Amino acid sequence: MQPPYGWGAPPPGALPYPTAPYPGQPPPYGVPPAGAVPYAPAAAPGWGAPPPPAGGGAYPAMGAVGSTWSQPAAGAPPPQHAPPTAHAVRPHVAPPLAAPAHAPVPRPQAMPPAGGPRRRALLVGCSYPGTSAALKGCINDAQCMSYALKKHYRFTDQDIVMLRDDGQQRGPDFASTRASIYKGIQWLMTDLRPGTCLFFHFSGHGSQKRAIYGDEADGMDETICPSDFKSAGQIIDNDLNQRLVMPLPAGVVLHCVIDACHSGTAMDLNYTTEYNPRMRTFTWHGTPMGHKGTRGGTAVQFGACRDSQVAQDTSAMSGGTFTGAATYALIQALEHGGPRQTYSQLLGNMTATLHRATASSNANAAAYSGGGGLLGALLGGSSGPREPQTPVMSCDKPIDLNIPLMFPP
Repeated sequence: MQPPYGWGAPPPGALPYPTAPYPGQPPPYGVPPAGAVPYAPAAAPGWGAPPPPAGGGAYPAMGAVGSTWSQPAAGAPPPQHAPPTAHAVRPHVAPPLAAPAHAPVPRPQAMPPAGGPRRRALLVGCSYPGTSAALKGCINDAQCMSYALKKHYRFTDQDIVMLRDDGQQRGPDFASTRASIYKGIQWLMTDLRPGTCLFFHFSGHGSQKRAIYGDEADGMDETICPSDFKSAGQIIDNDLNQRLVMPLPAGVVLHCVIDACHSGTAMDLNYTTEYNPRMRTFTWHGTPMGHKGTRGGTAVQFGACRDSQVAQDTSAMSGGTFTGAATYALIQALEHGGPRQTYSQLLGNMTATLHRATASSNANAAAYSGGGGLLGALLGGSSGPREPQTPVMSCDKPIDLNIPLMFPP
């Protein structure tokens, strides 16, 4: 029997995570390599350590990896993400045919180090089990993203740290809590060298809070919600920018995927794309702000939707298995367009997939509800057709959208 999604299951026979200790072998995921440069507190004071936890005290020390985490069995990964209030969908919009006319910045150069490029990925799935905020597709998203990175860009299990909250994590240090996310980011950003390829993926709830620095056009900071956000707090976009973007040195490229509500500018990058459906093109909009930029590297983010929109957790796109709509659209775009497609093509393919899904959802809601009434309200369709969930790409600089994705071969 075919797995629920063609790309969703790890390859058969995948080896389990290694156990500690590691005599004469590479260090475990959570430990920086021997001789690694510390997490640059002198270069960027203030972002090298997690903020104190809510209620005072201190975070527990990062433990050593001592248990074996088994890969999921072949087939569908375990479910996770909140039931869709009505699947997100929009009228079909064809992918863009060209990048904007004013893409003045050439492709950033990332020279691979001797021995080949280095890869590192931090994947976070927050399902909030046993709470009113529970989601059904987030763990699926993290697992499928891991498989896609290994399939298309030659990441290995040793290159990937996964944080999750479904009881299947390798230990308490690998739960998707606020403290563990900060520790994971510290691991991700350690010992950066030219040619390093970084990847950060978050699937879970996103929200907004009133901006505390007055640097948001809409007066709101975007946030992501760790699995313990009710007790430990949310993580705001300023903090993600400070920890993931500002330390990036020349020659290092970071790609981020934030599959959450209000995630268009979740990394607080200087430039965002706007889609013109009539011209079928994307254009950059933004203003350079030095305090939001990198130290010469490049940061690219794909947000699930605009800051004003909500993202869908749906089973409509993958034949019954819950996923985040944006993660599904991204991996489908990689499957159909290949790993060397351009940013314009990838973003266009994602947009077309999400808009088709919204159109289908609106049609189903109208059929069941007759366009409104009590049943329509219960199905989430009484307010009329849903606005298309539109993915947003952002970057620290307006790169040429016609260049291939900046992943090592």
